[in-house]
Amino acid sequence: MLTGLGLVTVVLLAALFWYYVIYNPTAQTDWERLPTLAQYRQRHPQCARGEQTLCCHCGAAEHLDLGLLQYTDWRRQIMCRQCKNRLWRESD
Repeated sequence: MLTGLGLVTVVLLAALFWYYVIYNPTAQTDWERLPTLAQYRQRHPQCARGEQTLCCHCGAAEHLDLGLLQYTDWRRQIMCRQCKNRLWRESD
C-alpha cells in the first residue's frame, strides 16, 4: 500500500507525464502559431471561394483534419492533402 509520500510521488509523476507527453507544451506553442480558419482566409483571400478554402501553396481543395499529437487530440491541424503543408488550426 502507498504511504502519503508515495501517493504524492505517483500523482506528481502522472501530472508530469500528462504535461510533457500528452499536452506537450512545445507542440502546443507550435499549434498556436498556426492561424485559425478565419485568419487564414483573411491572409489568403485568393484562396477563399465561398465556403471552400484552397491551399495557398498549391491551390488544392482537399484537406486532411489531423490531431496534433494523436488521432483523438482536441487540437486539430488542417493540412493540404496534396502538398502536406499545414494550413490552419481548429479545436474540437
